[in-house]
Amino acid sequence: MPQGEGIALRDWLDADLPHMPSLFDVPDMAANTDLPSPFHADAFLVRIRRRRAQGIVDLAVTRDGREPLGLVALHGAIGVPGYAIGPAHRGRGMASRSLWLLTRFCHEELGFTRLRLSIVQRNVPSQRVAASAGYVRSDDDVVERPDGLGQPKLLETWQWIAPGTFA
Repeated sequence: MPQGEGIALRDWLDADLPHMPSLFDVPDMAANTDLPSPFHADAFLVRIRRRRAQGIVDLAVTRDGREPLGLVALHGAIGVPGYAIGPAHRGRGMASRSLWLLTRFCHEELGFTRLRLSIVQRNVPSQRVAASAGYVRSDDDVVERPDGLGQPKLLETWQWIAPGTFA
C-alpha cells in the first residue's frame, strides 16, 4: 500500500469499526461527500467491499498503518480520487499529504496522466487541499448531485495533469 509524507494508506478492517463514527458521522462530512447521515459503520464496510468489486478502492488514511484518521478513494476506471479526514485530525496537512500520496501513486504506479476531483462549490478547505496537492479548477461546467443527506450540492471539477502532459 502507498506510504510516504508521514502517511500510510491501507485497507479498511473490521477492527476499524469503533473509529468510524468519530471520523464520518459529522454534518460537514455528509454535506461535502456522498457519505450518508446518519453514518453506520457496518454499512460503510459493506459499501467499501461492494465498491471494490466495482473498481472503486477506499483506503484508510493512517500515520503508521494503525488507527484510521480518514479515507482516500479512487475510482480507477475514470481516474477520480476523493478524500475525507476526520474532524479531530484536520488542520495538520493530513488531507493534502494523503491526496498527494494517492496522486503520486496513481501516476507512478498506475500510469495516470490526469486525475479529476469533484469538490462542493463552496467547500473552501477542500479547494485548498486540492490546490496544495497540485490540482487546479477546470473550466468544466458545475454539476448538481445529491450529498450524503440527499440534498443538492454543486460540484466543481478540479484536475491534476502530470508534468510534461498537454491538457
